[in-house]
Amino acid sequence: MKTVLAVLLLAFANFAAAQKPRVMFDTDRGPMLLELETATPNTTANFLRYVDAGSYNSTLMNRVVRDFIVQGGGFRDTGTEVTRFPAIASERTLGLRNVPGTIAMALSGSPPNTGSGTSDFFINTGTNTTLDAHFTAFGRVIFGLKTLQTINTTPLFPTSEQPLRIPLLKRAVRVAPGEFPILPLHTGSWYDPANSGRGFFLEVTNASGSETGPNVLVSWYDFFEGKQIWMVGLAPFAWGASSVEVPMLISTGGQFGAAFNPSQVTNNPSWGRLTIRFTGCDVGSFSYTSAYGNGTFPVRSLTLPTNESCVGN
Repeated sequence: MKTVLAVLLLAFANFAAAQKPRVMFDTDRGPMLLELETATPNTTANFLRYVDAGSYNSTLMNRVVRDFIVQGGGFRDTGTEVTRFPAIASERTLGLRNVPGTIAMALSGSPPNTGSGTSDFFINTGTNTTLDAHFTAFGRVIFGLKTLQTINTTPLFPTSEQPLRIPLLKRAVRVAPGEFPILPLHTGSWYDPANSGRGFFLEVTNASGSETGPNVLVSWYDFFEGKQIWMVGLAPFAWGASSVEVPMLISTGGQFGAAFNPSQVTNNPSWGRLTIRFTGCDVGSFSYTSAYGNGTFPVRSLTLPTNESCVGN
């Protein structure tokens, strides 16, 4: 009986861990993916309230104390203050340690007023366990430590904590637990490990001329009846989404090289749909429903955009 109970408790704990909220920070220095703690319910709920209200969109990460903290959440890129909800109390005895990569709720006053938590937050870039007595660390960066280090080392004004070019938090959005948001770093070549004849070219981009987006543009190459075939499609998505369904157009009949004859090419705009889903920076699964049947296969990336990094913990 005890063994069964232990198994059930472990399964429940694993389920609870898998349901931790995730938030994507899309900054002008790169993306960061945060996973928040459920052990600090008030602090996490307070932070998500600002995320869901769009309060962190177009805000500044205006304070950088190198190898100590990066702070934001207080000011918009216009210089005006973020509209704050009523303050909450620190849950400092429930949270994580203030160590590199953890996000914590900022407080006002000196000594800190433990009942003054609002929109301001900081991300630890040093081992700051001396802050544990007052400040609640309620989440951690699970992807984008390179981005955090880039902000940590940004040039500062002399004898100041203000960056010469203040990092911009373009948007903060929720991401489904256990999933990974579609990001510009997914632009590149992808392949099916089980089938060397199948691959994809992806672009996460804006529409040329209007800069509206984001969109996913995908080209899929495969073999059918001994011939190479290509399918292409374009679809918009919302930042924070980990999947997007793309209507695909197929072209058949043409051959590559000297044998190419444009008159042999036929287009079918109703071939089917491809659902692109990512579970990491370099891994995902693509599913299709089509006139040729349905299926799902895993994919992995072959390339990354220049200056991007696929680094997790």
